[in-house]
Amino acid sequence: MEMERRLEKEIVIKMPPPAMYTKQVPMPVCKYEVLDGSPTGPPVYYATVGQMVYHKWTCEAEQADTFCMVVHSCFVDDGNGERVQLINEQGCALDKYLLTNLEYPGDLMAGREAHVYKYADRDNMYFDCQITLRIKEPGSEFCEVPTCPDPPRRRRSHQALPPSATNTELKAIEPTDFIIPHDDIVKLNWVQMNFDIRQALLCMSNIGLSLVCLFNISIILISAVIVFLAVRAHALNAKLRY
Repeated sequence: MEMERRLEKEIVIKMPPPAMYTKQVPMPVCKYEVLDGSPTGPPVYYATVGQMVYHKWTCEAEQADTFCMVVHSCFVDDGNGERVQLINEQGCALDKYLLTNLEYPGDLMAGREAHVYKYADRDNMYFDCQITLRIKEPGSEFCEVPTCPDPPRRRRSHQALPPSATNTELKAIEPTDFIIPHDDIVKLNWVQMNFDIRQALLCMSNIGLSLVCLFNISIILISAVIVFLAVRAHALNAKLRY
């Protein structure tokens, strides 16, 4: 007679914890620009009300396909505390006639074209926006961007004027943080305030135009005096010979 006996014993094996490796990923460097007409246009520092410009936000990261960005909480003010919100906290535009919903051509780029406008009795306008960065989902081809309805036309206060033939100045600042600080606004000298040579177009203020006219008149008068003296001297020399 054969007998079979099965013996069992539970053995608990403790696996060593997995090694954790951490790496500090540098944060992207972001900037805000106002460009002339398109995403590839030159920077705009002086503009005319009604001119088409392109508001552009970009971030540069050392690691590709790592981060996503969303532009939100955008305000414009006149530098004296009068503020109008253009984009809300979700990244959606609030007034299509000031700035419509942003487009996101890339993971770290956002922008939209808009017409230049201004406050009454104010030549400068300051844009203040925030950028939120987040890690891109692994395996995702595109970043998730805000889904916004078409913005309505919002009734603006009397401080904001419709387009007119008035010049206004735009300040595009490269922030060290994601919020554009007012303290970093570049102070313009007299020449920059009165002259701007851009794309073969000379733009100047009334003072600059007056000075140019005065300079040209002075050159003409001096030239006329020199010609008169030369002719007179030639005539005197001719008389002395005879």
